[in-house]
Amino acid sequence: MEIKDIKQQLSIGQVLIHYGLQPDKHHRVLCPFHPDKTPSLQLYPKTDTYHCFSSNCNAGTGDVIRFIQLIEKCSTHEAIMKAKSLLGAGNVAPLMRVSEIPSSLSNEADLLEREALMAKVFSSFKKALPASKKATQYLQCRSIDYGLHDMGYNSGGLHIESKNHHLVNSMVKYGLLKANAVHGYSVWAKECIIFPLRNHENKIVCLYGRSINNNEDQRHFYLTGRSGLYPCYPTPAATRLILTESVIDAASLLQQAEISTAYEVLALYGTNGLTTEHQQAIIASTGLQEIIFMLDGDDAGKVATIKHSNTLLQLLPRVKITTVNLPDGEDINSVLQSHDDSRVLVELIEGRQPVSFYTVPETVPAESLTTPVLVEGDTRLNTVNPELLIYDGGVLLITVLGGIKITGLDRLRVTLKIEHKQKQLLPLRHHLDLYNHSHTQGLISQVSVSYDMSQQVVTAVIAQLTNGLEGYRVQRMESMQPKPAAKPELSPAQREAAINYLKAPDLLKRTGEDIGRSGLVGEEVNRMIAYLVYSSRKQHTPLHIMFLGSSGSGKTYLQERVSDLIPAGEKIEITQITENAFYYFKQDELKHKLLLIEDLDGAETSLYPLRELQSKKRITKTVTLKDNKGNLKTVTVTVDGPVSVSGCTTREKLYEDNANRCLLLYVDASKEQDRRIMEYQTRQSAGAVNYSQEQAIKQLFKNVQQVLQPVRVVNPYAGCIQLPEQIFKPRRTMTLLLSFIETITFYHQYQREVKRDSNGQPYIETTPDDIASAFELLKEVMFSKGDELAKATRIFLEQLKDYLHNKGEDSFTPQQVRKQFRLQPRTVQRYIRELHQYGYIRQVSGYKHRQGFEYVILDGNEYKELTRLIDDQLQVILSGLKSTTSTATVLRQ
Repeated sequence: MEIKDIKQQLSIGQVLIHYGLQPDKHHRVLCPFHPDKTPSLQLYPKTDTYHCFSSNCNAGTGDVIRFIQLIEKCSTHEAIMKAKSLLGAGNVAPLMRVSEIPSSLSNEADLLEREALMAKVFSSFKKALPASKKATQYLQCRSIDYGLHDMGYNSGGLHIESKNHHLVNSMVKYGLLKANAVHGYSVWAKECIIFPLRNHENKIVCLYGRSINNNEDQRHFYLTGRSGLYPCYPTPAATRLILTESVIDAASLLQQAEISTAYEVLALYGTNGLTTEHQQAIIASTGLQEIIFMLDGDDAGKVATIKHSNTLLQLLPRVKITTVNLPDGEDINSVLQSHDDSRVLVELIEGRQPVSFYTVPETVPAESLTTPVLVEGDTRLNTVNPELLIYDGGVLLITVLGGIKITGLDRLRVTLKIEHKQKQLLPLRHHLDLYNHSHTQGLISQVSVSYDMSQQVVTAVIAQLTNGLEGYRVQRMESMQPKPAAKPELSPAQREAAINYLKAPDLLKRTGEDIGRSGLVGEEVNRMIAYLVYSSRKQHTPLHIMFLGSSGSGKTYLQERVSDLIPAGEKIEITQITENAFYYFKQDELKHKLLLIEDLDGAETSLYPLRELQSKKRITKTVTLKDNKGNLKTVTVTVDGPVSVSGCTTREKLYEDNANRCLLLYVDASKEQDRRIMEYQTRQSAGAVNYSQEQAIKQLFKNVQQVLQPVRVVNPYAGCIQLPEQIFKPRRTMTLLLSFIETITFYHQYQREVKRDSNGQPYIETTPDDIASAFELLKEVMFSKGDELAKATRIFLEQLKDYLHNKGEDSFTPQQVRKQFRLQPRTVQRYIRELHQYGYIRQVSGYKHRQGFEYVILDGNEYKELTRLIDDQLQVILSGLKSTTSTATVLRQ
């Protein structure tokens, strides 16, 4: 967002409201920049500027950015960032954090006093409304029936009545009155229709005033520290909620019985008025099925509809979001005024349409914009082009050709082009080290002789140039220092939505479905396992995963799509890495990170340190270095884990040592998966994919990852779990199984009771349902762990069995199989060779150079028997868990 856009969108009135300043009817306020007894700061709303007329004030004339800079006592850049945050927050006067609550509200007694005052004052305003002809005529013109609403009128005389004198101090304290410098009080929202703003307990905590006199400049009045919503918080049972742009619009809908009975209504505070309180209230309405935006029919309303729809879609991706298209330039109340039949609003709502999302190009952050830089303290050095520095030395114009080197602070080598600004003489060019005395003396002599100048003057210019270049070099070095990336903080509404997601029932089922809705087609079991493995990176003992499959089968696609659900700052993507690269990370840079290796072939030389990170959770390397005195010494480099590693490969056997530490997932290469992917591709091409929904779900999963916290897991049923005897390498397989069960428990942490051990350390317990879910998800992994054949070879063998069974034949030749399965000759040879070595097939006849050898399968039911035995063993374990109580307690970090 450019500065001119900020000034156009952020008014001076909004800034004053944010800082708790209320101008009088002449647009004047007490100047906050000097002691001021009478208002001397004049506001100009049409130009969004101000001017202080006091001779004791240095504020002068300025705009909204200058006002923020003065009141915050910050730099211009910080003021621009503050202005952007006021616009981006959706509410110029955001809800205060606990640390920012004024001292007057710092205890419960003050809160109760405020609530009591608001209730008392509003009750008086409500009684005054029917008695004011001016107010009732205004409401009649706006087609508002005050008898149907909770509203009042502030004539400005409430504090004058003798029966209310005891309220004056409280009214001043909470902003309803402001003491004048001479005598009397300035009244907040004088001659305004007053609407109550209520909190979640339906108590009046604030007021809103709508002027009946001014429809142009200042017509909306809020108390300082605005809170509460109009007409009230949505009920938890609400299914359809209409959001309006103003309070008057909300009141216009609420007096229509057909609308108020079928929908709930909530007023925003203008186009930028979807506040954090609004978001939290909407999230708390757990039965919500549809949110309907009914903002004004102008450009601002349409833009705000899309903006706020995106915000709510990220918080509530399952809720339908629609919009009511009002006539151009009209709002709800103006439509009501211009039609005799009030049912026109009902018909407009019934004709609502889904919000048409579009992608707004990401704006370039202000921090990244390059502007002409002048070294602080010497504005004569122009550094717009770092390769062509220009120094204005008065009579001399000096250009530093090629810039300066940042490294080597003990020297300052430059190539100078020196020109005399007044004399038409040829320029001088000189290459020298400005830190070398003889070099600089030679330059000074040459310039003084060539341009007939005093050596003293030239010496002063060269000295100033050197100082300017030194400052510029220091500035460049500081700007090149890596700045730690700020971890994105979740808003209260985002955090609440993520926690609610984790608390809801059927968490694993919903997670699996929503991963599919994020744009990942098929692979239902694999994507669920991968997501849980990636989530385990936060635990003390993370899991690791390896995707296996033939080239082009979708290994990398599956890894990338699941990793899209992990926050960017918590993963490191690697295409290729050298042998020693892992040792040059900072000690804690890899801790609890997800390492994504696109192809293990690109990390082949670094597999050993990678295995050590997986097993020992740290790697060390001792190297020999020379100190400043030239003495040799040994230094030990340490990089700490733990890390969760995810990689893709086509060669399982080649990386067997790494594979033993991982859960092995074989991608789905079936024709059915091909059909699903091609169907999704055609939908993409036809523009039928809802990218906004996919992005919203991805953002929700990232928020979920941020609210998951490391927690110790206890598996009281661990003693009941035994691996089937058919499993190869049972020790590591058992570790992987237990860790996966604990990961499921970890993912359910918001649904588990937090207990404490004898040392007072918190932990959560595994349930039988967690174990059953782990068995169900890892069933195919267990089958693979119990099979001596590689998965690709096993798939080929099972397809071969089905082919021979369907053909009614007992034998086959490689040439026959290659044509049927359309495989590469070398691939068929590799499968045949492995099956023959392990004794699954036997050669019966044939000649090598004619039709080829002929083979028969020795046992067609061996794999079915293997999977049956493993499945039966798992079912026995689950049956035992249902009939037994907790046994041995196993603690893991």
